[in-house]
Amino acid sequence: MNLDSWTPTDKARRLATLVAAYLAVAAVLGCWLGLAWPWYFALLAGVALYAALYFVSYAVFKQLFGR
Repeated sequence: MNLDSWTPTDKARRLATLVAAYLAVAAVLGCWLGLAWPWYFALLAGVALYAALYFVSYAVFKQLFGR
């Protein structure tokens, strides 16, 4: 894979996926193990948090990397 061929949009999308997934998994584990939520509520919270974080971080990274 040639990393020099990535467009700024590609970079923003990939980094947003990485950040959102990392924080969503941490939130699922925190809700499930730390707050003693049932696993399905913690998973639902993680999915919702992933969606919200992805769109926010994608917009931020897209502005950061330029178009």
